[in-house]
Amino acid sequence: MKNFNRRYGSGVLILFLVFLVLLTFLFLVEQIKKKPYPEKKPTPLERKFITPGKKKILPEVIPEKAGAGEIAIILDDVGWNPDIVSQIKRIPVPLTLAILPDSPFGLKIAKQLSGRPGVELILHIPLEPERTNSETLLLDGFLTVKMDDEQIRDKFNDYLARFGSYIVGVNNHMGSKFTKDQEKMAVLLEEIKKKKLVYIDSLTTQKSVGYTEAKKMGIKTARRDVFLDNSPDREKIIQGLIMTGEIARNKGTAVAIGHARTNTLKILEEKLPEMLKEGYRFVPVTKLTR
Repeated sequence: MKNFNRRYGSGVLILFLVFLVLLTFLFLVEQIKKKPYPEKKPTPLERKFITPGKKKILPEVIPEKAGAGEIAIILDDVGWNPDIVSQIKRIPVPLTLAILPDSPFGLKIAKQLSGRPGVELILHIPLEPERTNSETLLLDGFLTVKMDDEQIRDKFNDYLARFGSYIVGVNNHMGSKFTKDQEKMAVLLEEIKKKKLVYIDSLTTQKSVGYTEAKKMGIKTARRDVFLDNSPDREKIIQGLIMTGEIARNKGTAVAIGHARTNTLKILEEKLPEMLKEGYRFVPVTKLTR
C-alpha cells in the first residue's frame, strides 16, 4: 500500500510538471504572435532628408549602393542679387555659377568670385524660348532664330568681351525654341568651340540638339539631369536633391540646375554637408563634361 501511494504521488507530480511546461510553451507562442514585425528602415540619405514630423518625401527608398557618385550643381540667373556672394561662400562644396550677361550685378559678382577655390563661372546666354509671356518677353539680349549668322556671332562675342576672362563655359537661359534649331545652334557652338569653352545644355526642351551637336563638333559638353527649384517650395527642392543623389548613384554622375535664390541657397547650405557625409562627391560641372 505504501508503494502504491508513493507511485501514485510521483505520477501526479509528473503530470503537474508536464502541465506547467505546456502552459509555459503556449504562453511563449502567444507572445511571439503578438510581437510586431520590425519596420523597414529608410536609407541614411533618406533618413537625413525627412523633415521632422512629416512623412518621407519620396515613396521609393533610394537603393543602397556602394559609391555615391559625382554631382555638379549649377546656379542659374546669377547677377540680380549681389548679396548672394556671402551665401555662396558658406556652401562647402564646389559650385558652378551661370551669370546672366545683361544682369545689373553679373560683372561685379564675376569679379568678386573669379579665381575663388570651389567656384566656377559660366555664361548664361539668353536664347529664344518657344513661347513668350510677361515673364519671358524677348529682350535685346536674347539670341533668336530670326537673327542671321553674323548677328549671332556679334552678340555672343559682345558678351565675351565683357566676361571672357572670368568664364570657362556657356549654358542656355530659356532657349526652348533656339536650341531645337540645328542651324542656329551650329553657329553658336562654332563660336564656343573657337573660344575653347565648354557647353552645358540646360535641356529646357527634350527636343534640344545642343548636347548632341556639341559632341559632334568635339566640344566638351554635358546636359542637365534635374531642375532643383522650378517650385520655390522647400520640400520640392529637397526632393530634387534626393532625385539628384539617386541619379548619381545609378549612373555615376548627375548635373543639377537650381537658381541663385536666397531660399535655394539656404537649403543647399543646410543639406549638402549631409550629402557629403553620405559619400557624394561634388565637382565643378567642367569635370563632368565629355
